[in-house]
Amino acid sequence: MISQTKASRIVEALQTANVRCVFGLPGTQTVELFEALRQRGLRTVVATNELSAAFMAGGWARVTGEPGVLLTIPGPGFTWALTGIAEARLDSVPLLHISGSPATHPRSQRFRQQEIDQVAIAGPLLKGVINADLYPDPGVAVLEGLCLAQSGEPGPVLLQVSSAALGVDYAKGPLKPLAVPSVNPERLAALCARVHHARRPIFMFGQGTNGCSEHLLDLVERMNAPVLTTPSARGVISENHPLNLGFDPFAASTSDVNELIASSDLIVVIGCKLSHSGTSGFELDLPADRLVHVDASSEVVGANYATSLAIVADAGEVVRALLESSPPRTSWTDAELETWRSRMGERKTRPHEPRLAGTPAGDPRAFFRALRRALSNESILVLDSGVHQILARRYYRVLARRGLITPTDLQSMGFAIPTAIGARIADPKRPVVALVGDGGFAMSSMELLSAVREGLSLVVIVFVDGAFGQIRLQQLARYGVAHGVALKTPDLGLLSTAIGAYHEVVGDDDAESVIRGALARSGVSIVEVRMGDTLAIRRSAAIARAREVTRRVAGPRIFRRMKNFFRSSH
Repeated sequence: MISQTKASRIVEALQTANVRCVFGLPGTQTVELFEALRQRGLRTVVATNELSAAFMAGGWARVTGEPGVLLTIPGPGFTWALTGIAEARLDSVPLLHISGSPATHPRSQRFRQQEIDQVAIAGPLLKGVINADLYPDPGVAVLEGLCLAQSGEPGPVLLQVSSAALGVDYAKGPLKPLAVPSVNPERLAALCARVHHARRPIFMFGQGTNGCSEHLLDLVERMNAPVLTTPSARGVISENHPLNLGFDPFAASTSDVNELIASSDLIVVIGCKLSHSGTSGFELDLPADRLVHVDASSEVVGANYATSLAIVADAGEVVRALLESSPPRTSWTDAELETWRSRMGERKTRPHEPRLAGTPAGDPRAFFRALRRALSNESILVLDSGVHQILARRYYRVLARRGLITPTDLQSMGFAIPTAIGARIADPKRPVVALVGDGGFAMSSMELLSAVREGLSLVVIVFVDGAFGQIRLQQLARYGVAHGVALKTPDLGLLSTAIGAYHEVVGDDDAESVIRGALARSGVSIVEVRMGDTLAIRRSAAIARAREVTRRVAGPRIFRRMKNFFRSSH
C-alpha cells in the first residue's frame, strides 16, 4: 500500500509528468522521499556523488529533451551538485533539482549544522527557485518546476522542501501537467513571408531543434537550402547529407562561413542562443538586415546579434508552420553547395596534433574515421573537456540527432562518464560511447561502479598521455616546457578488474576492431588508447624554449625589437 504523505505526492507529480528516472543520493533529510520513490516504483539511480548525479540527470535530459531530475540533501549534497547545475544552465539543459531545505529553528541560535543560504549560492545558476513548503499541494510545486525548467530557454530549477514537511499525511485529487504557451501568429506569418521571398536562404539550427529533426530535414530538402549547426545540434541533420555543410569551429575556418553568409540573402537561426561556442567566439558575421532569430526564450532572441525579425516560439511549431506554407525551392545549385561543403569540411592548415594509437600512421583523423566506422549511425558519443574533444569535433561525423553530447559553454572536466550513464539509461536502444582523457577519467572513473551496478552496457575510450594534455600542449607551444600537468595514470586493467569492467588496449592498427568488440559485449568496457607527441610538437616546443631563453637573456625591450625586425623582414 502506498502511503499518502507529501513525499508521496511529490513522487506522484513526477510520474504524472512522465518522469521515468530520478538521479541522486539519499540522506537523513530525504529518507521519506526515497521511501516514496520505492513505494511508487520510480526508477532511482544512486551515483557515487551528487556532482555525478547532476551530470547523469543532464545526460538524461540531453538525450530525451525532457527535464532530468536530481535529488540531494541540503548542505554538502547541494554544494557537490553545483558544477553540474552550472553546466545545465550554460548549456540550456532542463533540470529539476529537488533538495532538502536548509535547517531552520524557531529559536535564534546561529551556526546550525549545514546552515548555508542555498538560494544565494546557486541563484545565478538557476532559472528559478520554488519553495514547496509554501504550496498547499506540493505536487503543483513539482509540476511548476518541471514546466519552468523546459519552457523558454531550458535550464535548472531548484525545488526546496523541508524534511519536516515530507512525512506529513496528505491526500488530494488528480494532477495535470502544465501547458507551454504557443507562438505569436503574426510573427510566424512574417517569417513565412521572408522565407518565401528569399532566393538564397541559409538555416542555422541549434540545440532547440533536436526534437524536430524529421521536419527540419523535410523543410531543407524541399527548399534545397544549406544548413549550419551549432556544436550542440550536430547530427540534427546527418552530417553525411549534402545540405549539411558540416561546420564546427574546431574543424573549419570561420572566415569561410562568413563568406557563405555574405553570399546569402536570409539567415534563419532556429533554437540557438548564438552563444560563444555556437558562434566561434562571436566571430560569425550575422548581418541584422538578413538575420531572423527564432528561440523559445525572449531573453535569447536579439541578445548578442541584432535581428530584423525576432520570434519567441518552440522550434517544432515554427518548422511545421514553414512546411505548411509550402516554401519555394531556393536558387542554390547542388554544385555550389558541394563546393561550400568541401571548403568547410576541414581546416586548410592543420594545427599540431598528438599521435594516437590505433591506426598505422597514428593520425587522429584516421582514428576518428575508424571510430565512425565502428559505431552505428544512431550511436551517441559523449565527450569530456580536453584535447580529445577538439580532435573528435574536428574529425568525427555525427549521423543522428543527439548523436554527439559535449560540454560547451562551461566545459567541465569529469563530464563524460556520468553524462554517458544518464544517456544510456535514457535510451537503452542506442549504443553509448564515452570518450575521455586520463585527466577527466581520474575525476569520474569511480562512477563506472554505478554503471556496473545498474547493469549497463557502456564503452569508455580513454586517451592516455599521463598529463592534462590540452594545457600541456599550450604550455609547450608558449614556453617550451610543461608544469603542473603531469598525471599518475593507474593501471587501467587492474582498475577494470576491481570495478567489474572489461579492459582492452588499442594497438598500432586495430582501433576499429577493438572498439567493435567492446560494443558487441555486454557490460562496461574500458578501451585504452595511448597518445604521444609528434615530431611537429617536439619541434614547436624546442622553438618556444629557444625563444624564452632569448627573451630572458636579451631582456623584454630588446626582445620586442628583435621580434618587430623579423616580422618586418618577412
